[in-house]
Amino acid sequence: MSDLENALNGKSVAILVANGFEESHMTSLHKALVLTGADVKIVSPEKGVVNSWHGNGWGHFFPANAHLATSMSHHFDAVIIPGGSRHVSRLISDPQTARFMRGFMEDNKPVALIEDAPKILAVAELLDGRSVVSTEEINDALQEKSVTVVEAETHVDDMLVTSKLADDALIEKFADRIRNYEPEAWEAA
Repeated sequence: MSDLENALNGKSVAILVANGFEESHMTSLHKALVLTGADVKIVSPEKGVVNSWHGNGWGHFFPANAHLATSMSHHFDAVIIPGGSRHVSRLISDPQTARFMRGFMEDNKPVALIEDAPKILAVAELLDGRSVVSTEEINDALQEKSVTVVEAETHVDDMLVTSKLADDALIEKFADRIRNYEPEAWEAA
């Protein structure tokens, strides 16, 4: 990870979470992204603070830096969504999630999804024809939406990175996508 130190200086990354997100995912991702020099913001449909899930119960509260209803994809260079069935269900039920994520997907900005988070984009019909890594619990839901499920720990499909783990391999691939993203080239295409 030391080779990524300050690699994302000047880049803004959103971590999208709702109540019930997997605490260990968010905290490890947040720490790793801060070490890359990225400006990391927690975006949430909850106002003020958002409550994590840790082990078999509710975890810590974390301050939400930005409210989902007023956040736009153009405010960020990339977005990452941790796993956690409670927060995935909450994000799916909020129409602001699809609006927010549509901007990233349409602009082909870097997006990282962990564990069951791909379901959020599949339900919003933002993963048609894409390939992802997911958990067994949501494979059927993904395949119903024409999403190809790949057997791997971490998978890259253009600017989309999916993983079963919130680990260094995910951060390295995600950071690489962010560094290689050229909005001018995408807009000209």
